[in-house]
Amino acid sequence: MPVTSAETGLGATILIGNGVDGGSTTYTLIGEITSIKPPSVEREAIDASHLNSPGDVREYIAGMLNAGAVNIGLNHKPHAADPLLAAIIAGKIDLRITYRGGVQIDFHGIPTAWEPGEVTGDKLSCSFTMQPNGLPQITGP
Repeated sequence: MPVTSAETGLGATILIGNGVDGGSTTYTLIGEITSIKPPSVEREAIDASHLNSPGDVREYIAGMLNAGAVNIGLNHKPHAADPLLAAIIAGKIDLRITYRGGVQIDFHGIPTAWEPGEVTGDKLSCSFTMQPNGLPQITGP
């Protein structure tokens, strides 16, 4: 009987929305994904130290939140209607990550890189990077 509740990423998908800026109502599966680095959530630490900080130790106050970059790896099938390349050109994108257990992470933002891999005798690959605007929205069980 297993004692861990750990899960693999198998079965996870990433989908592209039909709108932008969080306005998507339908989503379409994006190709054969090999890796997904979801957005992180980080908070800036602002140095508020002063000449009388207790024990001569720096003091910090909470600054702004930031959603970290999203990176996607995929098997690349070159075609003229690549939705990720179209997103780079448009300058906006809505994405949804869906985990096997039903949890979804929705986010929108600015596509920053679409990079097909080197053409060799091996499989073709591609990577895509985007910077979310706002915090990701997590729904599901």
